[in-house]
Amino acid sequence: MMHDRRRLGRVIWAPLAAAALSGLVIGAVARLLMRGITLAIGGLTGFSLVSTLAIIVVFVVLAVPAAVTATARPVVRHAGRWVTTVVTGMMAAGTGLSDAKTILLADESRLTTIAVLIVAFAAAVVAHGLLAQHLTLRFRRLPAGDSTPAEALGAI
Repeated sequence: MMHDRRRLGRVIWAPLAAAALSGLVIGAVARLLMRGITLAIGGLTGFSLVSTLAIIVVFVVLAVPAAVTATARPVVRHAGRWVTTVVTGMMAAGTGLSDAKTILLADESRLTTIAVLIVAFAAAVVAHGLLAQHLTLRFRRLPAGDSTPAEALGAI
């Protein structure tokens, strides 16, 4: 009975913890890349705690499909990862398109930097689902007892 309860706890909490942690990490990376793009195009910059938290919350929510499908059959696991990637990418592209005019009018000497930052952002979007699934699997394998989620991060 107790073993079943622990297993159920891992089934529920592992993907939620993984989505939260991957959303925090990738959301923070995305926020820094957004700031970098704004600096590269010569725009006004500033960190708002509210908008930074909103970005992180969005990334946490968007990590859920990948996290909950981490232990499913391969086709479902890949679908969950791609749902996270596509929806995150579409939201990022929608946000990026609002800056497209500014990017097109940026000084030519900054275009390489802008391109590198955009590619880095795309890589973070793809890594988002992979990280959520990886963390889910690691959290599910934690030994019972006094273990902490930090132990699951092991050799990331």
